[in-house]
Amino acid sequence: MNVGSLLLTAAAALLGATIATLLHLPAAPLLGAMVGVAVVNIATSSAFPIAPAGRWIVYVCMGWLLGMSVNADTLKQLRDAFVPIAVTVVAFLVFGLVAAWLLWRFTSIDSLTALLATAPGGIAQMGAFSAGAGANVPIVLTVHVLRITSVIVLMSVGLRLMGDAVEREATAR
Repeated sequence: MNVGSLLLTAAAALLGATIATLLHLPAAPLLGAMVGVAVVNIATSSAFPIAPAGRWIVYVCMGWLLGMSVNADTLKQLRDAFVPIAVTVVAFLVFGLVAAWLLWRFTSIDSLTALLATAPGGIAQMGAFSAGAGANVPIVLTVHVLRITSVIVLMSVGLRLMGDAVEREATAR
């Protein structure tokens, strides 16, 4: 084990995560650490690799974190809105498959990376899944960051417009 490589890689991950957090980027710790380590890897070709057992522990912790967000109210909401949720999921999957096919067909992106880049999912989850599946993680995460950023911007505008409409409806009553 190269201690210097470990320390440099850990410092790059922490610095990247800190900068991304201060910039309020989506999934800041994940993306910032990824960029920080990528810079070290590109500049030195000696980023410290995490062993399979370490990756397993990271995935367990991610599962733990995600599992903590599920409660009885979540299950009730899912049950009450099952049909619209099922239709939405099918629509997302069909759109994702078409988009993946287009990426694969008209670019140099491999099919696995294209599928994971266009699949609905959170940045952290898709990044972890992509790494485990052997996809091109930077491509997958870039597409998801662009998607999430676009959603945040568009939803902010949409909520403002809807908020104005709700206020007008309430005043008209």
